[in-house]
Amino acid sequence: MHHNKITSLPVFSHNTTEIVSIVNLFDILLYLVQESSNNVNAGIEKEKLKLDDPVENVLGLDTDRESYRIHKVDCKDKLIETLRVFASGKHRALVVNFEDELKNPWLLSQTDIIRHILSHPESVSGLLDLDSCVQDLENLIANQHLITAADSETALHVYRLMAERNLSGVPVINGNNEFEGDLCVEDLPGANLEHIEQLTLTCKEYIKITSDYLTPSVATSNATLRQIIDIMMVQDTHRVWILDSKESKKVIGVVTMSDIMALLCLHHKPTLF
Repeated sequence: MHHNKITSLPVFSHNTTEIVSIVNLFDILLYLVQESSNNVNAGIEKEKLKLDDPVENVLGLDTDRESYRIHKVDCKDKLIETLRVFASGKHRALVVNFEDELKNPWLLSQTDIIRHILSHPESVSGLLDLDSCVQDLENLIANQHLITAADSETALHVYRLMAERNLSGVPVINGNNEFEGDLCVEDLPGANLEHIEQLTLTCKEYIKITSDYLTPSVATSNATLRQIIDIMMVQDTHRVWILDSKESKKVIGVVTMSDIMALLCLHHKPTLF
């Protein structure tokens, strides 16, 4: 994963060549450091990491998380059903030919959809007004209950919290409730095994180390959806934190790729056919 700069891989069955699940870097990391996660005073000893354990141990960690669950869709199916799955929070779908599942299966991601919208805005004409402002989209951020992390907490503790709450990112705030940065699942390729001990640093220290190549993605509520999507692609992120103003740096909400998937499905009611 680190060599190819990816965060997940399909997993084949023991007995067949059928793809049965997806293993996520986040879940692997949590499995490796679970003893440190349970003991706040414990460091991370790389030589004790269970790197020889089978992948299936990670898959059994939590059936509600991405590892051990997979959304499989036929290449001939309508896209709307996969968009609904993406709107529920899943990030990837395995696309197969049900007549021959071994024939060139591939992964479709939320990022693929967002990238297509940015390149072909006409494809969402009538479904999504890209020039509408975040503040004008009903209930998009108004009813959100944001979970934040203090910059004095360790990065490892916050990642553990994210796993428990099934979150893919949280904003980090300082003592004045000002936005300092964020911790996200996508950051984890930077937390490779050579630097895994950095996760025991405070969020403030950890963000300083990663900020050389990870820029927090922020906007204000008067930003348009087009601008939000552009930020997602330029900064390679799944979410944009919404600040009340650039001056005060108070976080009031977040727009995620899942939110945009939900907007696409808003006027397309489910059907049995």
